Amino acid sequence: MEYILVFSFHYFIMGSLVMLFSGVISFFFPRITFSIVIILLSILTGYIYSVIYEVPILALFSIIYNGALSLLALGFVKAYLYSKKYSPE
Repeated sequence: MEYILVFSFHYFIMGSLVMLFSGVISFFFPRITFSIVIILLSILTGYIYSVIYEVPILALFSIIYNGALSLLALGFVKAYLYSKKYSPE
């Protein structure tokens, strides 16, 4: 039981950091091709995490989790930039 609790805290922290870094980087560099690189790097981070902690069973979950949170952060930033650009003052 403690094993699951430890990894849930790890995933919470890792997800928060992925969203933070993806959002900040895409806010300062709002190019589409750079966004794809950000998503791929966060997917790679999830895989490396599962290799470092020697839990290959969670590799697929880590990849999907980090990719989804990175996409969510990028979507929030893109929506903000779009609304800032086209909304009436």
